[in-house]
Amino acid sequence: MASIFSSGLVIAAGTYDGVLAGWEFAEETKNNTDKTDARPLTLSFATAVHEGSIRNLCMAGSVKKNEPGALLSCGYDETLRTHDWNKRQTSNGEIRTPAGFGTPICSAFAPPTGQSTHCVVGFSSDGKICIYKKRDWSVQHTLAGHAGGIGALAVHPTGKLALSGGVIDGKLKLWDLTKGRLSFVSKINPASTHAGRARYDTIASVIWSEGGDFYAFAHGPHVTVREVATGKTLLDVEMPSRVNQVALMSGPEGLFVVAACNDGSLPVLAVEDNKDESRKAIMAIEPVDSHLAGEERFKCIQSVRDYYVVTANSAGVVSLMNLQGAINMMMSDPVSEDENSLPEDDESDEQDSDNDDDTELAVDIVESVRLGTGARITCLAAWCKTTETQFDEAEEQKAIDKIKKEKEKKEKEKEPAVKQSTYKRTFDQAEEFMDPEAVKKARSLVKKAKKLKTKRDKKKIKK
Repeated sequence: MASIFSSGLVIAAGTYDGVLAGWEFAEETKNNTDKTDARPLTLSFATAVHEGSIRNLCMAGSVKKNEPGALLSCGYDETLRTHDWNKRQTSNGEIRTPAGFGTPICSAFAPPTGQSTHCVVGFSSDGKICIYKKRDWSVQHTLAGHAGGIGALAVHPTGKLALSGGVIDGKLKLWDLTKGRLSFVSKINPASTHAGRARYDTIASVIWSEGGDFYAFAHGPHVTVREVATGKTLLDVEMPSRVNQVALMSGPEGLFVVAACNDGSLPVLAVEDNKDESRKAIMAIEPVDSHLAGEERFKCIQSVRDYYVVTANSAGVVSLMNLQGAINMMMSDPVSEDENSLPEDDESDEQDSDNDDDTELAVDIVESVRLGTGARITCLAAWCKTTETQFDEAEEQKAIDKIKKEKEKKEKEKEPAVKQSTYKRTFDQAEEFMDPEAVKKARSLVKKAKKLKTKRDKKKIKK
């Protein structure tokens, strides 16, 4: 739990009445007893930015600065607005959408993390997909999209591909963003047939895995996960209720999909093939009674790291949840009949009461906040800072590259220039290529850089 707080988490949510709200977790602090305390999720801003509902939010990362990048909101008023999280500006620019395209329904930066150069936006009535240049927000290219509107859109981690799902045409399309053309079309099964005509559920959610090797999508009560390399369907299940959004989580135990359902339930399913059917899925949060489902239904869900997810329900409650318990329950071996049987002595009740205290919960709700009274959340976006380990590795790699370039430069000055092929090296290969003294020097530079960074951070806090 501590790692997620120390990583710097920010969350943005849009509402039906056009309000954009933002929360963040502050860094960890130590109390007088040297124990680490996590500050609560605090509201940074809440301002009306659109006339009408906010249909979608997407947030770009900034690896170099290790802080949240641009935030884009899509409004029912047919405008796009950019926001600067770090300056706490709830709106620093308005982009008018092309005439006749309708409401911008979904959006994603390309690439989604790192230095994003473009933004892909899908529209409702005309079903077009616009590729914007992030530098000046001009339209670089327009894709045909879907007849009847676009329900969901997701950009591959490389920023070169995008998936889009139709509202009524039942099609899932793969787009080549580098060439600006359609690459592949897949069709879902019809929900019903009337008078010889098929009716399809809206593809309401599309998501790529962190590495881009898998993707998942939801339509109606169905959730499907496929492998990119083979095109194989790894998971295709039907939930008891309509699925509003899905998220993919990965960790040491494997790849999992979690669904935000209309009946207030939160099922978690293992993606990899598993012979034991009882271990494939678990209901982290059970569905609620039908008369309460309107308020408790999960509208949005997004994975932030490991098995942590951020959710939002119709009542305006935003929650940070840890689903590690659900994964542990799912992957643990089934209890045998002998283990289920109670001892015959009178101490059984006392032993049971002790075991109840140690029972692991399927979901640990780390923090929950409510956005006002009567606020109805429509969309969600979250960003999580990279870990200190990732920072160290990145800085160490930069130092190694710098020393390697200096060494190559000296060698070129001594020897006649020769044509060499370009290639990439991993961190391990670079370490083998270099002599131990160079590696030692690189690590020393990283240590100094970290000390300088710590001093600067302390000065900022004092100011």
